Amino acid sequence: MVTKDRTRVAIIGAGSMANGVHYPSLASFEDVEIAAICDLDEARMAATAEKYGIDRRFTNYRDMIEAIAPDAVYAIGQPDVLYPVWIWLLQQGLNLYIEKPMGLTIHQARSMAHLAEKHGCVTQVSFQRRTCPMVAQLREECLKRGPIRQAVCEFYKRTTAPHFAARDYMMDDGVHAIDTLRWMCGGEITKIQSAARRIGGPSLDFFAALLEFDNGATGVMLTNWTSGRRVFRIQMHAPGVCAEAEHEGKGFLYLDGDTRGIEYDTRTAAGSDANHVFGGFCAKNREFIDAVRNGGLPPSHFGDAVKTMEIAERILAAALLTESEHEGHEGLTKDTKKRRGKGDSG
Repeated sequence: MVTKDRTRVAIIGAGSMANGVHYPSLASFEDVEIAAICDLDEARMAATAEKYGIDRRFTNYRDMIEAIAPDAVYAIGQPDVLYPVWIWLLQQGLNLYIEKPMGLTIHQARSMAHLAEKHGCVTQVSFQRRTCPMVAQLREECLKRGPIRQAVCEFYKRTTAPHFAARDYMMDDGVHAIDTLRWMCGGEITKIQSAARRIGGPSLDFFAALLEFDNGATGVMLTNWTSGRRVFRIQMHAPGVCAEAEHEGKGFLYLDGDTRGIEYDTRTAAGSDANHVFGGFCAKNREFIDAVRNGGLPPSHFGDAVKTMEIAERILAAALLTESEHEGHEGLTKDTKKRRGKGDSG
């Protein structure tokens, strides 16, 4: 808990994601001071520091932590690079905000959740689709009629080359769809049915999943990285009401059989044309800062976010098992044909 007027934040990372959504979000909060910045690229760090008036600049994050003693740390960057940094920060008992995914493996995700709980850290993973103002408003309208019984989340992108990054498509983007479904439906996932395919290269780039929740809700996940355009789209269905929306565009609320719907606009709902506001990043940052200041945990703390990672791993594991069974069946079929061929010739 922070008792002083301003929460002092130290930020590791001055890349495009941090500059695009996290620095402007934090800079907009009157009760936050960006006390220091750290990046190995000194030119990039200097540009960001000048833009946001940050005097204390470091190339070694441990030196920064020792010198600044911040109330919270943002460590924004690729998980294959930053995982050891995250672990060290948690071991120091520091409050920590990161981008998704929460590591590259379930081992990493569970390790981080364990350390956060052990050391009493306030944490947050930036699953900002939950806090897009327009979609949050639509969800509230649906819940006025009763519990959400069905939800759909679609995430499509167009890729033109095989994917060789350290994180696969599921951990890169698929976790957003899973987490958004968990938020829309509520409750805990009890059963998963899924299918996965390779369409455009060696990585699995298509997923379809049916998620059943303990509260009776059902979620449908559809993702494809070989589609014709980028779109993140959702549906929510409760008694007598339906909401449809694209987070970065329009939404519609349909009541009692109406086919015209009530139109929502993501920028109007957020009161801003800035992506970090209408995209939900600013609100996600606000959740974290409020938790640091007042105590408690924000909605996407590591203990909750690890559940999204577990569902992603279960879908990937099912895909691997299906492939193994298919390969085994093909092997048995070939052996049978060989034996039959030998029998026929003898």
